[in-house]
Amino acid sequence: MKLTNLIITCLLTIVLGCKGMNITEASKAQTKQQLVLGSIGSEKQYILQQRFNGSAIPSYKRPIKLEVNQITFNKQTFKLFIKANSSQASNVSIQYVDSLAKKPNYVQLQVVDKLAVVEAMNNRENHGIKNYLSHNRYANVVTSISMALNQKAFEAITTADAVFLIEKKPKIYVMQTYQDHKKSDVISFSDGVVFQYQTSNCCWQENERHQLNIVDLVGSYFNCPKNTYKSSSRAKKNINYYKL
Repeated sequence: MKLTNLIITCLLTIVLGCKGMNITEASKAQTKQQLVLGSIGSEKQYILQQRFNGSAIPSYKRPIKLEVNQITFNKQTFKLFIKANSSQASNVSIQYVDSLAKKPNYVQLQVVDKLAVVEAMNNRENHGIKNYLSHNRYANVVTSISMALNQKAFEAITTADAVFLIEKKPKIYVMQTYQDHKKSDVISFSDGVVFQYQTSNCCWQENERHQLNIVDLVGSYFNCPKNTYKSSSRAKKNINYYKL
């Protein structure tokens, strides 16, 4: 009886706590790994930590536009940065004093050109990765990261007119900034410290030739558009035989 009451109390605490919780914040996962936008992998839950198991990096021939947001550190996010900073190769130095009104900032980088990612996934060069995704229900795409940078790189990204994810070498991706419609700085993911990330699920649909295609990307807390599915097997089974 006591165990039942404890479980009920915990569930109520979670539900009440989530009422005022932003879905975007709730879907952020912490990490101590150096993750790259656009990479493929799955999340694994361990007793003391959460780990993203990277499995593939697609080939993105077209630059992919990124959205850049400046966010002010708080106690929680700064603790996450400190943990990640001790595990990653970047030498990022940031001072945080809770008693001071002015706090340091980090950047949140998010893929905004989902169409470019979806088209790349369906291209011939990514056939193996698409096949892998179709058979691995829990494999997702990294579409957002929270990243701390040294001042020079931070200013380059936050003052740029536009930032794109580009392939510098085969399967090696960097961030290309633009100023006045011209290429400016190139910033590597290893130049910063990634301490949070978000993934997106693939939405599948079967075409008239009974071939599976990825048609959209949605966050974990969102549903796929009508007649598309996060599970490729469900998309395969949803055949309209009247069209045959």
